[in-house]
Amino acid sequence: MAKALPTLLEPVMKVDISTTEDFMGDIMSDLSSRRGRPQGMEAKGNAQIVKATVPMAEMLTYAPALRSMTQGRSSFTMAFSHYEEVPRQIQEKIIAEAKRAEEED
Repeated sequence: MAKALPTLLEPVMKVDISTTEDFMGDIMSDLSSRRGRPQGMEAKGNAQIVKATVPMAEMLTYAPALRSMTQGRSSFTMAFSHYEEVPRQIQEKIIAEAKRAEEED
């Protein structure tokens, strides 16, 4: 298997975040810290809708983080979009942890 040079893939989610203009900077900053890629923004009444793609692993703790960051005034939806290759440094970390767990068994 090692000769085939396998790679790890991760699910990437399409995320739509509904917020007010006041919290746009915080949300954009948080998305980039989660390896998210903004895909655009649109206005819908008084709300701004931020569209982005974010790895699913980074979204597992997003609901409480968004609630805290926006004082409960924002919401989001997410749906599966596609798979992407995991960045090399994260792959190495995952592989090292798997080897350690295998040695312990």
